[in-house]
Amino acid sequence: MSDDYYTKDDFTGELELDESRFDREPDDETIETVASNVEDRNIEVHIVDDGEAAREHLREQIPEGADVMDGHSTTLEEIGFTDDLEAEDGFEYLGNGIREIDDDAERSRARREATTADVFVDSVNAIAESGELIGANALGNAVGAWPFGAETLLLVGSTNKIVDDWETAVERVREFAYPLEDARAEKVYGQGSTVGKLVSLEHERVDDRTQLVLIDEPHGF
Repeated sequence: MSDDYYTKDDFTGELELDESRFDREPDDETIETVASNVEDRNIEVHIVDDGEAAREHLREQIPEGADVMDGHSTTLEEIGFTDDLEAEDGFEYLGNGIREIDDDAERSRARREATTADVFVDSVNAIAESGELIGANALGNAVGAWPFGAETLLLVGSTNKIVDDWETAVERVREFAYPLEDARAEKVYGQGSTVGKLVSLEHERVDDRTQLVLIDEPHGF
């Protein structure tokens, strides 16, 4: 695992976060309700018990020879899937090549093209009980793949990211996930982050394109 790897616990002591509102442990009935509501939006849901099961499921979703890209995700780092991507076992991970590009303009073009990968893997920042999935990042290179670009979209979210409704989900991004990511970015890059682009995934028009892997244990921001 890289030195850039930080978890929520590295920052919660120094940040004022409303964990009672934005980082809860839902009961089984709530989880089932959320799964049903997400699936009503034409998004396939797989509920798994832990990070290792999520990691195994994600590996099974990548076809032989596929081009694969991801958004930066603490959840994917925590469950070990970032390591699987970098190992490129039977597929091409576009992130490896992008990191080797020195020219800023060329790297920007490559990142833009990577949003149209065969498979794009990312984590959500919030899940509304009504079924909307919310994601954000500073530049937009991660969430840019969500609406249309990637052929297959694999999203990962842990049940602690479930909140009551869409409005609270957006507040979770701004008041919980963002301060944590801002602190992480400051440590890793020497500059903070911002909620530059925010995407609300509310319905998938393309059958069998998007799925949510819902982990029934806490992960990520």
